[in-house]
Amino acid sequence: MNQDPNFNPINRRRFLKLSACAAVGTTSLFDTLLNLRQLNAASAGVLGSNEDYKALVCIFLYGGNDSNNTLIPTNTADYSLYAAGREQLTLPKSELLALASLNTQGRPFGIHPSLTGCRDLFDSGDLAFVANVGTLFAPASLSDFRNKTSAIPSHLFSHSDQQVLWQTSVKEDPAAVRTGWGGRAADLIHSIHNDQSTSMLVSIAGANFFQVGENLLPFHMDAAGARSYEILNGSDQYATTRAESFRQLLERDYAHKMEQTFADISLSSIKNADTFNAAIGDASSFDMLPNTGLGDQLRMVAKLIQSREALGQRRQIFFVATGGYDTHGPQLNQHAGLLSELDGAIKGFHGALDSINALDKVTSFTASDFGRTFDSNGRGSDHGWGGHHMVMGGAVNGQRIYGQFPNITPGSEHDTGRGRWLPTTSVDQYGATIARWFGLSESELPSVFPNIGNFATSNLGFMA
Repeated sequence: MNQDPNFNPINRRRFLKLSACAAVGTTSLFDTLLNLRQLNAASAGVLGSNEDYKALVCIFLYGGNDSNNTLIPTNTADYSLYAAGREQLTLPKSELLALASLNTQGRPFGIHPSLTGCRDLFDSGDLAFVANVGTLFAPASLSDFRNKTSAIPSHLFSHSDQQVLWQTSVKEDPAAVRTGWGGRAADLIHSIHNDQSTSMLVSIAGANFFQVGENLLPFHMDAAGARSYEILNGSDQYATTRAESFRQLLERDYAHKMEQTFADISLSSIKNADTFNAAIGDASSFDMLPNTGLGDQLRMVAKLIQSREALGQRRQIFFVATGGYDTHGPQLNQHAGLLSELDGAIKGFHGALDSINALDKVTSFTASDFGRTFDSNGRGSDHGWGGHHMVMGGAVNGQRIYGQFPNITPGSEHDTGRGRWLPTTSVDQYGATIARWFGLSESELPSVFPNIGNFATSNLGFMA
């Protein structure tokens, strides 16, 4: 038989090596551990009714969004402070989009001119702002900050550390497994509401700490769907033979525990990828979403929400993300483009959910490394602390600004230096308000948000 010179016979060892390399993509070894961990979470819980569905969508803005130019007070005194403090970064007052806020009478606010869709959602009651949210372990003052008390997180202003802390809300402990508050919430409710065969945690933006639980791990997809092992997807004359041989290798019994574990989770990975892709096969195209990185991710989320019955899910938590928000300079044009992409994706996703009657069932919210400095570095801004965030959905008590907007006077009680705002709302409070709507009880909140008992309230009021 004439053999294709490009075909390289693959033995069992090379098969496993290639499949491991292929698995490091969207369907990774990390992802496929979910089924083994789900065995520990199995229970006899009864699925909720068809109408009992809720989803959370975390929209992470990597780099640290400049929320000082996202939400701006426009009364004469505050805008004068804003213009003086921001210098080259000042947005003309005439270009800001006025918000018809119901709870800030006498203190008007505007938002960045790129956020026209978000302005419309705010004014219609489906979007709220939460002011000056940041990483904190307890309420803090400038004295706490200067003395580095236990209320203050370590490694402030560090991208990697603050990303992890935003997503986990847990103090760093080298001896502990780092789990995220989305994952911990899923651990508590997954077995009550969902089919046990697939994870309720789906990331369209790669690995993250937010969705890591004790018993559950996120299943990774991309905007095109679930990726399986590349060795199963060939189109040459040997593709079928390779795929069948690979499956046979995985279905064997192995004496070595590591080999058997690898085979088990690899088969689970293939099954999960097939399940997710089959479920979204008949989903709508959701053309109202823009063809952008974030828009494409949210399109996949909309398809998965529409396919929730096929997946046996009554509760789901999604993670999407976009980068580029580390705007040290030149900021004005860069930030305008970033917010334009965000606005188009949020507006399109709202339309997609409306088209499948899921607006009241899905709550989306923004998160980011940190806010940015109020003062300018000459062309842009630097790493800050507290920042303003958006929460969107039909269940949101919208058209309001929640939390305490910082005093933007230089040297104020909220100014830790250069307009790095001391947060007045903690990530725990922000997340707990969302998680309560999602189905967590008051008694369950401390296991998901370990610092919540240190704060005066666990409910900021922005969810119905």
